[in-house]
Amino acid sequence: MADFSNRYPGETVTLYTRVDVLASVPGFSLRIGLPEGLEVNGHQASSNHGNGLPDLVFLDGKRYLIWKLEKELRAGERYEYRLEATIAPTDQDVTWESRAVVMPLGQPGSSEKPAFHAETLAIAVSAKGRYLKYLPALYTEQDELMGRFVILFESFWQPIEQQIDSIYYYFDPKLAPLDFLPWLATWVDLVLDEQWPEEKRRLLLSAMVQLYRRRGTRRGLQDYLEIYTGRKAQITEHGAHNFQLGKANRLGPSVALGKKNMPHTFSVALRLASAENEAQARERRRKIEAIIESEKPAHTSYTLNIEEAE
Repeated sequence: MADFSNRYPGETVTLYTRVDVLASVPGFSLRIGLPEGLEVNGHQASSNHGNGLPDLVFLDGKRYLIWKLEKELRAGERYEYRLEATIAPTDQDVTWESRAVVMPLGQPGSSEKPAFHAETLAIAVSAKGRYLKYLPALYTEQDELMGRFVILFESFWQPIEQQIDSIYYYFDPKLAPLDFLPWLATWVDLVLDEQWPEEKRRLLLSAMVQLYRRRGTRRGLQDYLEIYTGRKAQITEHGAHNFQLGKANRLGPSVALGKKNMPHTFSVALRLASAENEAQARERRRKIEAIIESEKPAHTSYTLNIEEAE
């Protein structure tokens, strides 16, 4: 892959190649194609590759940078390579392609041809700034100075244009940058706990509209707790069990009807996996209590019971 897929002459581009070892092999050869439009500035391999340098090879009129690693490799190992280059001058728009091919070295004495894996990337190079199309034709007929001059302005404004063109991604909790999530949460008066795992924070924001509509209800609290714990909470609202009112029963000062009469109270029961230690259990309980406190009606009180799941 490359850090940029669209470049202008004179700008730099970095090519990244990663080799994952899927089975034990006695080494591999990595070949990276270098089109004429790329002028190599430098290269670097990950530390586990060693101190070996690549070879610059010409085959059939084409340039290649070849790394070789000759040692016993195990499945699961990973090697990374970086190649920095400058885009060469060009009179017309062109697309340069670079193909990376990795081939495991054959076993000694084996006549079988080793399989190879390849990936290709493309870099579109524009000879002149695209802002020229917004200027009178007179400017495009002059020398290349104007074409390169407008590139300066484009380099200032293009990142802003890309953000504007992709603004809808910032409003999607699944795609928005991590630092953008707390601002999204303020839309519904929600304060994100930064200690929550990222996936749970994104899941919470995806459901925030429905949670906001149900705020202060048993269903809303159940859904909120399920997002954090992954388990359905059992919520029981308490009230009078034998409430009776008639001609023989009248209300008066300091009179409560029925037994076990605890108005404005509820209990929450959760069955969760065992915590790794006591400190983790306390922290988990603290976060669950914080959720309940933020979602319950202000005049209510509750009891929380957390049991270990089998």
